[in-house]
Amino acid sequence: MRIIDAHVHLGDGPHKAYTLETLQDDLADACATGAVVFAFPEDMYRIVDTHESRVAANAYVLEASRRASAMYPFYFVWNDYFIADDFDEFVGIKWHRHADEPRYDYTQPGCEAMLERIRARNVPVILEEELGNTIAFIDRNPDLPVIIPHCGQLNGGTPDMERFFDNPNVYFGTSMALPANLAFVAEHVPPTRIIFGSDVSGTSQPFFNFTAVELEKVRKMQFTADEFALVLAGNIDRILSAVVN
Repeated sequence: MRIIDAHVHLGDGPHKAYTLETLQDDLADACATGAVVFAFPEDMYRIVDTHESRVAANAYVLEASRRASAMYPFYFVWNDYFIADDFDEFVGIKWHRHADEPRYDYTQPGCEAMLERIRARNVPVILEEELGNTIAFIDRNPDLPVIIPHCGQLNGGTPDMERFFDNPNVYFGTSMALPANLAFVAEHVPPTRIIFGSDVSGTSQPFFNFTAVELEKVRKMQFTADEFALVLAGNIDRILSAVVN
């Protein structure tokens, strides 16, 4: 069965490192085919907060996707809204902050310019934001496919995701979700809108294979074989089919 890990941080910096080579080994061990990859927040703003670091972090992800098959690069957008020359080579967006971190200013002209570029290509957005901003982002971009990671645990909490359960453009990533929260989402959202991911972040390496650990959690859900095929790869393949050549 085809398996895509749709939530992997990738990089080779001094603060956190999870390289393409290590990822490929872990994917092979988990019998996974490929991954959605994006930069570490530590290289975007948490530890190093410079334009040069952000450019380099996104560039590493893109170069990894050029070197390996079935690597789907997502562009990590930060609150400077910088659009790199190679922006259109990325097939998705990572939009990420926690409640105690620097904010995106949604009133900036640069924000709208970035959103216009994203909407023009209709690329998926992995959105990790506070609840109010999550609601506003989805309302502002109703046609974009939005993936809420961790079953919404860091977007205000899984129970508050109920407001999106009937929205066909909102998907839920399984990455690091508590089993009870994953079960809650699976009870209310069709399997066509649940996407497997691990949230490999470098902290687990080299102690265990995070993709395999998170995969086992999903396999304990009461999905049929056809539903598993959708959750493990079919849904992300379908979303990316419009932008992946």
